[in-house]
Amino acid sequence: MQPRAHLVVAAAALALGCRASADRGPPTGAGSAAGTEVRTDTDTGARTDTDTGARTDTDTDTDADTGTGTGTGTGTGTNAVADADAGTATLAAAARTQGAPPGMVPIPAGYFMAGARFGAGDADERPMHEVVLAAFELDRTEVTVEAYRACVAAGACTPTPPGAFCNEAHADRGNHPINCIDWGQAEAVCAWAGKRLPDEHEWEYVASGGVSGPDKPPFPWGEEPPDERRACYHHQGTCPVGSFAPTAFGLLDVSGNVWEWTSSWFGPYPDEARDGQTRVYRGGSWSRRFPKWMRITLRNRYRPDQRSSSLGVRCARTAQPITCPDGAEPHNERCVLVAGTPACEPAFRWQAGKCVLDVPGTRPAPDAANTVDASADRGAARGPAPTSTGTPRAPGLATPPGPSGMPGADSATGAEPEPIRQSRDPGSDEDCQKNFHGTPFAYRISGGTFHEREPIFRASGCRKRDVSRTSTSLCCAR
Repeated sequence: MQPRAHLVVAAAALALGCRASADRGPPTGAGSAAGTEVRTDTDTGARTDTDTGARTDTDTDTDADTGTGTGTGTGTGTNAVADADAGTATLAAAARTQGAPPGMVPIPAGYFMAGARFGAGDADERPMHEVVLAAFELDRTEVTVEAYRACVAAGACTPTPPGAFCNEAHADRGNHPINCIDWGQAEAVCAWAGKRLPDEHEWEYVASGGVSGPDKPPFPWGEEPPDERRACYHHQGTCPVGSFAPTAFGLLDVSGNVWEWTSSWFGPYPDEARDGQTRVYRGGSWSRRFPKWMRITLRNRYRPDQRSSSLGVRCARTAQPITCPDGAEPHNERCVLVAGTPACEPAFRWQAGKCVLDVPGTRPAPDAANTVDASADRGAARGPAPTSTGTPRAPGLATPPGPSGMPGADSATGAEPEPIRQSRDPGSDEDCQKNFHGTPFAYRISGGTFHEREPIFRASGCRKRDVSRTSTSLCCAR
């Protein structure tokens, strides 16, 4: 059976089209986006860290997380709101025709291959799997400080905490995205507006322009890595919403500016978790320094009570009546497949309720790389924290703490994280010297969990360069 149609963005105009298939009709609706000049030069940020950026329940910029840094948070780049207004007149007309309220964009129903291909991305982004989405509407921009203040004034939202990077406390940031909100506050501001949080599949669908499979771009604007002309990225604070050119569907700031809360619980693909301890957020932010954090398929997560100055929200609304693509029907406000079989990524086929490697006469072994540590979201018990090994230790780095109580065993094997070790990382010295003045020497804390490594970092007097699920990279004075 041929894979069903998936939405495709025409490169020339970023206009949506569709590929017909033998067993599915085309998705309903269409979107468009204004064209824009893009740079083709690449800025890798002098990256020497080859980790792919697997995460553990936290954003990674310490100043950003605590809101204790300095800087004004003023925007840079070309203001694209006027350009988008002029370039998406057809889209705006379609929104009015389909009943989308002002400031929202209609997104057509369709089938979509979510996640990263086999061997690509991070473990929690795989396997790539097909989802079916009902038509919905999405805010064209992230929720602004001005809109959030109105929600607070109406008694439907609670104020955000003060901080140098927390926008609500600053009178001159009304057109910046609201940040420093936890999941409950994000849900509340959307509910106050008669909307809801998008789920993570809806978010990835619009970020990719509906493009599925091997053609899915790594970033909302295409193949080119992020830079200061494409997104509010590697920036000293947030930017006014709409400071950069629109991407597919005419949406603004889909990647960059602030990460965006979703309604989804974190759990391993392809299943959709119905409960858990952490919620997924997507999109990258102003505080990121490496392109890996801006990828469309990247999944990050926080406990619902956590907040960050790099985390905000964009609201959605289910289109009424519920509209599903051919071969699917409405069920509990969603679309479910009722005809045919789910599509699989290239070189895989649907068999016995899952996608398997399509190699005649073979039975694929379990993909260890696809194993996701979801134990923290199930509250699994774990033993004592690992002890420190490895030398040299960066000046000021503390001995790892005792048991933290944080779950950390591997969800599939029950294995503990690797022991914590601390070592010099001279390959990253150049990046420290370029971007972290006064702390020219790079060190790495490896092993353990993120939360077990954090006290060591905080006691070190060093600056956090980057983080992954398995290590923390630091820049130190000596």
